[in-house]
This record gives sequence, C-alpha cells and structure tokens, in this order.
Amino acid sequence: MGRPDLAQKAVDSAEKRLSADRWPEYYDTRNGRFIGKQSRLMQTWTIAGFLTSKMLLENPEKASLLFWEEDFELLQNCVCKLSKSGRRKCSRFAARSQFIV
Repeated sequence: MGRPDLAQKAVDSAEKRLSADRWPEYYDTRNGRFIGKQSRLMQTWTIAGFLTSKMLLENPEKASLLFWEEDFELLQNCVCKLSKSGRRKCSRFAARSQFIV
C-alpha cells in the first residue's frame, strides 16, 4: 500500500504482543485488545504470518513470491464451479471480481 512506516508500526506492535500472548489465533473487540474466547494458542500460521510480514518489510521485492499467474486460473475455475448461474464459460474478470475470505 506504499506505507512501510505504518506496516513497521504494526509489526513492532505484533512483535511485543504475540509472543507475550503465546501466539493466539485472533484477538477480539474492535481494537483487538483481548484474545478471542475460542482462540487457540501457539498457532504456527500466526507465527508464519508474523515472520512473513517481517521478511516483506526487510525485502519488499519478495512480495512477488506470493503471487503466480496460475492463481487466477485456479480462482477462475473455483468461482465458475461455485456460481449459481450455471454458465459454462467464466471470464478472468469474473474471477478477479470475487472476494474469497
């Protein structure tokens, strides 16, 4: 997003909290002040996300490793298979316009 200063601030905050809180899955409340009631601790994906964030701040050019053109083909196939329209053909634009969370 072009805001490395904001990203650094977020990573610094996460570095202090995550290890002290034993690497929880998520935090609750709008401000993320409390560990979620159903949150599991010592989550490897939390640690991996944190380490990846630190790596990307140090080497922003590595962000290209997180994206491959083939991903859009896979996404297109998934979106088309799940669409309710029953269309046989699906465009790349349709696949890109979907939000998967």
